[in-house]
Amino acid sequence: MVHTLWLALLLALGPDDDARPKLVTHIDPCLELDEAELRETIELRLGAGPEWRGDAPARAGDTQLLLDCASEREAELTLIDPISGVTMTRIVDLPPAERRVERLGEHAVTLLRSAWLNLALERPSERRPARPERIAARIAERPTAPWELGDGFAFRAFFDADAPAVMLGEQVEVVHRPLRHLAWKADGELAFWRVPVEHEGTTDEVATLSISAAPALLGWGEIPGHGRRGAGTVALYGGAGFRVGGVRMRSQEWGDSDGFQPFAGPLMMARASVSLGRFVGLALNLEAGWLLHGPTRPNAIPLSFRGPWTNGVVVIVSRF
Repeated sequence: MVHTLWLALLLALGPDDDARPKLVTHIDPCLELDEAELRETIELRLGAGPEWRGDAPARAGDTQLLLDCASEREAELTLIDPISGVTMTRIVDLPPAERRVERLGEHAVTLLRSAWLNLALERPSERRPARPERIAARIAERPTAPWELGDGFAFRAFFDADAPAVMLGEQVEVVHRPLRHLAWKADGELAFWRVPVEHEGTTDEVATLSISAAPALLGWGEIPGHGRRGAGTVALYGGAGFRVGGVRMRSQEWGDSDGFQPFAGPLMMARASVSLGRFVGLALNLEAGWLLHGPTRPNAIPLSFRGPWTNGVVVIVSRF
């Protein structure tokens, strides 16, 4: 009896496959399209979420994408979407054979997103949207690859006379884009430099090691690329956050800073990334900030870690 109740509970709480939007495509042979390549293009541009049913016969509740020839030089795309209650047809120029799958796949995704975006923009009402409607709205609002992980080389410069002129380091970062035009970013940075210091006739190098983290809230926009697998897509970001961490200074002449000393301050940042393919890209981060709190000549070491700073980071990005 207990096993029966447990199995019933698992089935009740398990994923409901019928709640996911179902996507069916029918391609007229006149277009000479490879269905597997078309599916890959649509999945790349649309992201995860819908259940792909290929060219299976449409059932009640299935969203249908129909691709046909309108003329010798034009293609016709028709969307029949029971989730949003929309039927749309678009006539487009027939792309050359070598780019036909990718171009028509992009047009198909544009049709589908425009229909599902209406669900996200609907005003709240007393009727609770069905689960397929909520999932379709989320798919339309989010970017194709909402998560990015990166590892980069950082160059930091300080402008305070008593601070290190430069520091080099490594930065690992995570970027999450839960919605279109809204993102957050967090990074961890390890930086080091032997800072030459001259003080009261004495010259020495101060080994300076800093460890820090920086969360930031960003707005962003995207310019779609037209290369294979989304190559050439450019994303631009801008926002603000803060950096907090600790710094340790060591010198043979002046001793140790007595462990890591805390520092913190606000920052502003700009970021540009370009996609090199489906999962890989490059990014350039530019930051400027002001350390409002930080050590000033700790333990009589003639070096400080506060004031204005700027840095640049070249990042290798993995998207998923």
